[in-house]
Amino acid sequence: MVKVEACINSDAIDGFNNPIKSAYLGGAARVELCSSMQFYGLTPKKEHIIEARKAFGNKKGLMVMIRPRKGDFSYSKQEIIIMHRQIQMAAEAGADGVVFGVLQKSDNRLNKSVFEELLQTCNSNNLQLTFHRAFDACPNPLETLDQLLELGVDRILTSGIPWGQKGNALEGVGKLNKYISQVNGKIEIVVGGGVNPSNVKKILNNLSLKKGNVSVHAYSGVQENGITTATATKTLVDAVKDF
Repeated sequence: MVKVEACINSDAIDGFNNPIKSAYLGGAARVELCSSMQFYGLTPKKEHIIEARKAFGNKKGLMVMIRPRKGDFSYSKQEIIIMHRQIQMAAEAGADGVVFGVLQKSDNRLNKSVFEELLQTCNSNNLQLTFHRAFDACPNPLETLDQLLELGVDRILTSGIPWGQKGNALEGVGKLNKYISQVNGKIEIVVGGGVNPSNVKKILNNLSLKKGNVSVHAYSGVQENGITTATATKTLVDAVKDF
């Protein structure tokens, strides 16, 4: 069964609107909580993670973005220290998992040594880990897949198209199928990038779902007029229920 992960902008949480609750009521299996979606997601504030935990209740699936700044995915030593602290903060606030990626500045390949250090912080806090779309910025995704398999990552968020290139996951199905086949169900492939109720069936119909563990990730695809709603989330959930 294909699950839906709703990407939520924590900046939208206020006393009159809680998009986390809307996603939950609409049937989302997971949420990815981010701030500053105009920068493709940064680490949310602790108080917003706490509010998200309250809204999601005892249900597992609250994932928190760990990204200290906008821009590329190569971080300084000080930024890595901040990321360790943010992972700890997310755990203290009630997150079930975190979402991050770290690449080498020289060639955009996986920064394995730094990643292993951050992964250790995740493991010591019993947090699941999703490697985000920094994966799509890697020049060697199949090699990176092997490394992430070895390291024991839970999920990889990918569109199948290079980071920064226009398009959506429908245009990336060829590469997505290669990823699904290579990990053989050992890592969940989270398909994101322009996923919405109007294209999700076509995307899934073109994927080798029997070969792997696949879910879909949506931001605007669970929104109405720029606001996450239970109705919009349910529409996407209903669209994938037969897969």
